Amino acid sequence: MSKIFLARKTFASIVCFIASINLAAAHGLAAITFSNITIPEAPPVASVMAAYMHIKNNTNAKKILNKISSPQFKRVEIHEMHMTNGMMSMKQIQALTIKAQQTMILKPGGIHVMLIKPLKPLKHNDQVTLTFKFASGESTIINTRVQKTD
Repeated sequence: MSKIFLARKTFASIVCFIASINLAAAHGLAAITFSNITIPEAPPVASVMAAYMHIKNNTNAKKILNKISSPQFKRVEIHEMHMTNGMMSMKQIQALTIKAQQTMILKPGGIHVMLIKPLKPLKHNDQVTLTFKFASGESTIINTRVQKTD
């Protein structure tokens, strides 16, 4: 084979490899994906808000979400609702383990994100930035909007 043919073949292989990486990224095949994010609007005097979402682990290893932050809130925590002696209660959990290929659904009445002490009142369509940090060192920044409640 000629050197030119080998160079073209190598170049074509590299282009295909890069295209496949870009295609995977374009189709949301990141290690962790977030969808169905909802932050319901709260009264202007509310000291807490909540965020609900689906978090999908697209890898073959567990991922541990151990910190969430937002510049719009003094504190952000992961909470879980549970029934104790016939009464519903809520407690903070320090980390959320998402098994390989699992989708965690954060929803009212279950695991959810508590947005504590907004630095200013947030209303419908205001942007909220959430930074999700994992034990592995990975982090993801999500920009979403407050949604009107009916």
